[in-house]
Amino acid sequence: MERLGIIDIGSNSVRLVLCDIKKCGSFKIIDDIKESIRLGEDIELNNILSEEKIATTLNTLNTFKTLCMALNADKIIVVATEALRKASNGEKLIDLAKSNLDMDIKVLEGSEEAKYDALAVMNSIYTKNSLIVDIGGASTELAWIYNGKVKECTSLPFGAVNLTKRYNLYDIIKPSDDNDLRNFLITQYKSIPWLFEANFDEIIGIGGSIRNIGKIDRKRKRYPLDIAHNYELTSYDVSEIYYLVKSKNLKQRMKIEGLSKDRADIFVAAVSSLNTLAELLNITNIRISGKGLREGLIFEYMKSKYDITDNILDSSLEGVLESHDMNKEHARNVYNISMKLFSDLKPLHKLDESFNNILKTAALLHDSGISIRYYDHHKHSFYIIINSQINGLSHKELVMSAYLAASHRNNDFQVNLCHFSGIINRMDVESITKVGVLLRIAESLDRSMIGALKALSCSINKDSVEIKIHANKDMSLEIKDALKTKNAFEEIYGKELIIDIEK
Repeated sequence: MERLGIIDIGSNSVRLVLCDIKKCGSFKIIDDIKESIRLGEDIELNNILSEEKIATTLNTLNTFKTLCMALNADKIIVVATEALRKASNGEKLIDLAKSNLDMDIKVLEGSEEAKYDALAVMNSIYTKNSLIVDIGGASTELAWIYNGKVKECTSLPFGAVNLTKRYNLYDIIKPSDDNDLRNFLITQYKSIPWLFEANFDEIIGIGGSIRNIGKIDRKRKRYPLDIAHNYELTSYDVSEIYYLVKSKNLKQRMKIEGLSKDRADIFVAAVSSLNTLAELLNITNIRISGKGLREGLIFEYMKSKYDITDNILDSSLEGVLESHDMNKEHARNVYNISMKLFSDLKPLHKLDESFNNILKTAALLHDSGISIRYYDHHKHSFYIIINSQINGLSHKELVMSAYLAASHRNNDFQVNLCHFSGIINRMDVESITKVGVLLRIAESLDRSMIGALKALSCSINKDSVEIKIHANKDMSLEIKDALKTKNAFEEIYGKELIIDIEK
C-alpha cells in the first residue's frame, strides 16, 4: 500500500486529499481538508496576488505538508490552476514554496485540468456521450467524453469567484446584473463550435459549487442517501434552484438547506453558469460527479505504477474486498454460483442483464459486514455497501445491491420501502426477493468455503426446479443448508426446490 497526498491550489480554495492506494488498483480517501483563500479575487482585480494571499497560501501549504508527514505520506503532488496561470507574480509563490517548503508546484494548463476531470469521470462513472462541466473559482473546464475517450476540451477564463466580482453578485442580485451575466455566458458558450455538434446525452458536473447544487436538490426532495457521486437531477431542478438563490440576498442564501455557508456569496454565478449552459444546449439529464481534478491525478498516478483493470465496478469492488479483509475465494465462489443460478432460471424470474452488476456487487460483498461483527453481519453488509462509494453503480443499483446482500442469511430482512421510495419501487423489491433466494442458495452451496462445488445445472419442470451439482467431495451439509430456502423458494417461484448430486 502507498499513501499519496494531493494538494490543489485553486482560485477559490486550497485543498488537500490524502489517500491510500492499494496494489489492486483502488484507493481510499483518509483525509480531506479545504481552506478558502479566494486567490481568484486578486486575479480579477489586477492579475496580481497580494502579499497577504501569498502568505496565507504558504502557511496553508506548510500546514498541509506537516499533516502529510505526520500521516506518513510517501509522496505529495502539488498542482495549481487558473489563479496561478494568470497571476503576473505567480512565480513568486512557486519560488517561495520551493525555497521555504521544498514543495514543487505544477501549474496546470486549462486543457490539462479538463483532461484530469475527464479521467476522474471515466474511471468512476459509466458514460457514452457526455459533457463534463467543472465550474471552478476563476475558470470553467468543458470536456466531451465519447465512448471512453476525450474528444474535445476547452478551458474558459471565468468561474464562480471572478464572475461574482465582475457582475456584483455577492449579496442582492439586481435583474440588470443577472441579465448581463447571462448574456456574457451565452456569448462565451456560443464561441465553442463543438458544444453544438455533439448532441450530448447528459451533463456531468464537477466541483464544489455543482456538488452544492446536488446537495440542495437532495435536501429539497428529502432524498434518502447523502451521496453526491452519481446523483441524478434534471435541468428543471437546476433552474428551480437558480431562481431560488437569485431571489435571496446573501444572509437569506446562507440559510438555504444544503448550501455551504462559505460558498453562499459566489453560488449564484455558479448556478447561473450551469443553468445557462443546460438551457442553451437543451440538455435535460444532469449527473453530479463527486470526483474531479484531484481524483484524476490519483487515477493517473495509479495507472503509471499499477496494473489496473479498465472495469470501473470490478476495480471498486476489489478495493472493498481488500479494505474489509474478506475471504475473496469464497466471495467469488458465491458470485459464480449466483450468476449460474440467475442465468439458468431467467425463464422464472424474467430479469435481464441490467441486473448483473447488482448481483455481482451483492454476491461479492455479501460477507463484508463480518468486518464489523459476525452476528447479524448481513445487516452490516447493507451499511457497508451503501457507504463504500462503489464506482460504476447508480444510486438505485447501489440500494438494490445492499438489500440483496442483506438478504443472503435471513428471510425476514425487510426492505423499508417508505424510506427508499425515492429510489426503488415495489417492482424493484420483487426483483430483490426473487434473486435474494438464489443468493442464499449460492452461499449455502459454498458453506465450507473450499470451493467443493465444481459445476451445476438447473432444470425447470412443471412443478419443480431441480439443481444438479457436481462436486469433488461430499456436499450433504451444503445441500442441507441450501434446502433451508425450500419454503421461501416455493413461495416466490411457485415450484418445489430439489437439489441432488449428479451421479
